[in-house]
Amino acid sequence: MTLPFTHPWILAPAGLLSLAALGLGLRAQLRPGLGVQVVGQRPGWQGLGLALMLAGLGLGLAEPRWGLPEFPRLTVHVVLDASRSMTVPDAGGRSRWEAAVAALDRLWSRPQPGLRWSLDLLTGDDVPMEPPGEDRTLLRECLQAAAPGDVGSPGTSLGRGLTQVAAQADRQGPDVILLLSDGEETWETPQAAQARATEALRKAHLPLYALAFGDGKPHAVPPPSAPSQAPSGQAPAAPAPEPLVSTAHPGLLARLAQATGGRLFPDAATASASLEALAAGKLPLPTRRSIQPAHPELGAWIALAGFLLWLAFAGRPMSRWRPVLLLLLGLAAPSLRAGINLQPWAPQSVKAWLAQRALESGDLPAAQRWRPSDGKPSHLLLAAQIDLKSGQPEAALQTLGPLTGQGTLHPAPVWRAPALLLAARALVALKRPEEARALLERLILEQPGQTEAVHDLQTLIQDTNPPPPDPKNPPPPPPPRPSLGAQQDELEGLKQRLPKPPEAPAGVQDK
Repeated sequence: MTLPFTHPWILAPAGLLSLAALGLGLRAQLRPGLGVQVVGQRPGWQGLGLALMLAGLGLGLAEPRWGLPEFPRLTVHVVLDASRSMTVPDAGGRSRWEAAVAALDRLWSRPQPGLRWSLDLLTGDDVPMEPPGEDRTLLRECLQAAAPGDVGSPGTSLGRGLTQVAAQADRQGPDVILLLSDGEETWETPQAAQARATEALRKAHLPLYALAFGDGKPHAVPPPSAPSQAPSGQAPAAPAPEPLVSTAHPGLLARLAQATGGRLFPDAATASASLEALAAGKLPLPTRRSIQPAHPELGAWIALAGFLLWLAFAGRPMSRWRPVLLLLLGLAAPSLRAGINLQPWAPQSVKAWLAQRALESGDLPAAQRWRPSDGKPSHLLLAAQIDLKSGQPEAALQTLGPLTGQGTLHPAPVWRAPALLLAARALVALKRPEEARALLERLILEQPGQTEAVHDLQTLIQDTNPPPPDPKNPPPPPPPRPSLGAQQDELEGLKQRLPKPPEAPAGVQDK
């Protein structure tokens, strides 16, 4: 079982040093010297305080991890077997390829908070199709353009392909591999392929999750489609060698997933739920890729308690300590003011506090110097503000990337709205108003009633009304309209000039 520490190897030497300090303190307590008795020291309690200081230092450097992350985050590298054996129709009446594509369609049917996807096709080697992103429509279009047996080298090489995928993945980020295959290896023996892939994935601390397709019985591989006619005068190319009979091996995928810390999913629904739990921190990832927050402050509190305990039983302070402490304080004062020597070792929370104070006082160089660089949401917002103040909107967008994904938790975290507003400001500074409008509309849909988002969106919408006239160059006045009296006189004149209608004949008078 993996210990919940970022650097668990520090615990052993810290524990040995703590036990040594405690043992020396007890030995001095049992045999106190004359100087100790005069000064009034308690070596036993001082040894305990020194042991707590060493233990707290080791615990803080080991960085214990617990709790849930403040925002979901996971990159899934989808590896789809595209060999011709995937055309065998033994997956519930469908071919293995159609069943795998249907499983991916179910995974990509709805937005999932914090999940990014990449797509690679696996044949005799790895064929990258799409880098990590959140555009699920583009991933579906890539699947429609691909067909088993048409890309890459013939056959299936799990050992070579998974090694290439592991080399492309981020070394520190929360990444996993999702393999959709029938588990058939044709380039080398299954044991050799499993050993090669397991070694590469363990070295990269990359867990493998898999979905298996096929009933595990031998079936004839359908013949490939008719190749296109070769140019005149040339013989058609010979078809690539492929196995004529294919047998799915889900057991190989299960062993490979278990050896790398993953698992074999029974269906797409279980895969979707498990990936969401990994992104939310509800299921563990390898310590190197864990998204659980680290808490080094626990060790700092323990070390501080040990230091206070050591001071409480140190007896009457010797007069020669005071000049030494004053000298150390005088040497550290310029460093505290300049922030040069202490910057690399200062905790991120201290950096954020100093950067916030510098930003509020208008000292932009100091804010840039103390800019926090960890993944805490409040620190990311502060770093993005510093980037915007520095005239670097592109850097601000990259900083806000983890906070402005397509999905979010419900109810929305407190950092969600400021992150989207800052990203919209950066996009406006980069002359990309359409993307800024999309972010503001997303914010209004997620959190109705955001007055600042509504105001910013109204400023981006183009006004269809014509602009007001220039007071220096007014337009010419319209022609004067005739009065009603003049119109009436004109109508009377027209009536007089028109010919009169003939008079009606008189009627016959009966007498």
